[in-house]
Amino acid sequence: KEVNTMKEIVKRLEKAIAESNRIDSEYEKNPESAELEKAFDDAYKAEYEIRKELANAIVEFAKKIDYDTAFKMTYNPKTIELIQLAETA
Repeated sequence: KEVNTMKEIVKRLEKAIAESNRIDSEYEKNPESAELEKAFDDAYKAEYEIRKELANAIVEFAKKIDYDTAFKMTYNPKTIELIQLAETA
């Protein structure tokens, strides 16, 4: 169950990262746009919240990993790969 939960969070994180990157790319083309700046801030905040959720799920799953370490792990593509591999186990 915990692996499935993490897998679902990873899917949401991947979408959030893609959205942050998309808006960031638009904002770089038009840095004067207050609307794009706000959209990027909102997208990044959403991504950050999902990372926090994933970090908490990792802590819950692993039990011996503290939150700060787990949060840093959300930035490591290898962590995402491990979660995806665990689903098939």
